[in-house]
Amino acid sequence: MFLLFLAGHVQIPLCREGVGVRFAAKGHHMDRIIGRIIAINAAQMAAAVEGEQELKIGSIVKVRAGECATIGTVAAVELDRGASGGMTLGLDFLGEIVPSRDGPGTFHRGVSRYPSVGAPLFAADDADLGIVYAQPRGTSIRLGTCYDDEARVAYAMLDELLGKHFAILGSTGSGKSCCVALILSAIVASYPSAHVVLLDPHNEYASAFDSVAELMSVENLRLPLWLLDFEEACRTLIRGGTLSEQQSQAMILKDAITWARRNRIASAPASQSITVDTPVPFTTFDLLRFINDEMGRLGKPEGATAYLRLRARIESLRDDRRFAFMFSDVAEDNLSDILGRLLRIPLSGKPLTIIDLSGVPAEITDVIVSMLCRTIFDFALWAQRDRMPPVLIVCEEAQRYIPADESVGFAATARAMARIAKEGRKYGLSLALVTQRPSELSAHVLLQCGTVLAMRLADERDQRFVANALPDAPRGMLSALPALPSREAIICGDGVSLPLRVRLDTLPPGHRPASAGARFSQAWQRDSADAEFRDDAIRRWRAQRRESTA
Repeated sequence: MFLLFLAGHVQIPLCREGVGVRFAAKGHHMDRIIGRIIAINAAQMAAAVEGEQELKIGSIVKVRAGECATIGTVAAVELDRGASGGMTLGLDFLGEIVPSRDGPGTFHRGVSRYPSVGAPLFAADDADLGIVYAQPRGTSIRLGTCYDDEARVAYAMLDELLGKHFAILGSTGSGKSCCVALILSAIVASYPSAHVVLLDPHNEYASAFDSVAELMSVENLRLPLWLLDFEEACRTLIRGGTLSEQQSQAMILKDAITWARRNRIASAPASQSITVDTPVPFTTFDLLRFINDEMGRLGKPEGATAYLRLRARIESLRDDRRFAFMFSDVAEDNLSDILGRLLRIPLSGKPLTIIDLSGVPAEITDVIVSMLCRTIFDFALWAQRDRMPPVLIVCEEAQRYIPADESVGFAATARAMARIAKEGRKYGLSLALVTQRPSELSAHVLLQCGTVLAMRLADERDQRFVANALPDAPRGMLSALPALPSREAIICGDGVSLPLRVRLDTLPPGHRPASAGARFSQAWQRDSADAEFRDDAIRRWRAQRRESTA
């Protein structure tokens, strides 16, 4: 049982999720007093209930403060153990209804004028709820229905949601993937000219967006080696040896890449301005030629160790089918085609790009993500700003690429994503971070997200992390995080009119991600895995291809 402290005066135990407070009387009138304020601080109030009422956790209440009506939600309940036997409510502020001459008034987040101790407390009526949960002005997408009233639709304001980045947080099985699919489905259905890039580490989303998505995997992906910058190339091509040996290899690799890039345009006047990071095509043959030539100039054979290590690594990757999407003996300048397909320029009827990372070798997955994010940002940076279409980048398993511990993972990937989080809005880039372990995600990057959709979080560290990241979230609402059912979320931030607990809409079967686990009770009813299945799986494994190789 948790304690809610209000102004140092009242301690209110928070009820377990789903437990309501029910009293004998049925119904209430908007002018009927249900209690009086007995304590107040900057974020919460406490009220003593008068008479017999019918309320529940999550009920919306109001108290007058000047011309405005301060709106709160019931977060906790305490039974007075004294002689009176009354009830005390713990209330979280949500905002206020400001009167309007031309209509019923409008709801605003935040409280400009606080009520007084002793002020009467009322239950919000249908008119109040209609104002509080009204569809936002401007563009919005439907997410689901309000937890405390299924008749009330929960909306997200699209420009605020995407313009200031957003995050989806939740433990495994809480419905994160379905939440991602729900939001993207609503976007592409309402805006068929959207540009969305989805980094899919588990091959979950292809089945949900097959007709509107460009599906990219190791089988049809072309991200040539020359597109890597120097740091990414070192991460890919230098392995093993002592730190000193790795530094020697890095120096050789820098000279080799610079020479290879310049050699391809040697006749151009600007060839000498080419650096190790300039995206000019070259081939593995160019690198190996430089390394072999330099080894031939060595006076002492013992100085060739770093050259031999680097050459062996390049040859090994070139001959490994898993890296075929990166290594080619043709120096084709296809950067325009790569970016066109990646960003859907032109759209060609497919506003979504799904990049299946599940087949990418684990040792370079972070390099590929770094390359993709850096390349997208650089393109947006140099493109004509008034013609650059906004792009949403959705990153699943974000904690793998932007970890809280900077010593973990690949620093270039974290920098590329952090740059989009901090500067991307200037260039029309939006970031959506999806993670099951928010406490392992960089707090600096998460704080750049203007909207957070928090689903069930069982780990106490994750709960504390989310609470700290959501300063405007009602404490009582956040206390429900460990017990949220699947497909329920607490949504706070710029993308919603007020903090909401939402039952997310159910996706049709053909539009759900392939994230469900195995159904053992059904699968074990019959023996369906025969020798042909076994042999085909081995053929696919050896050929590094998902489709049948027979």
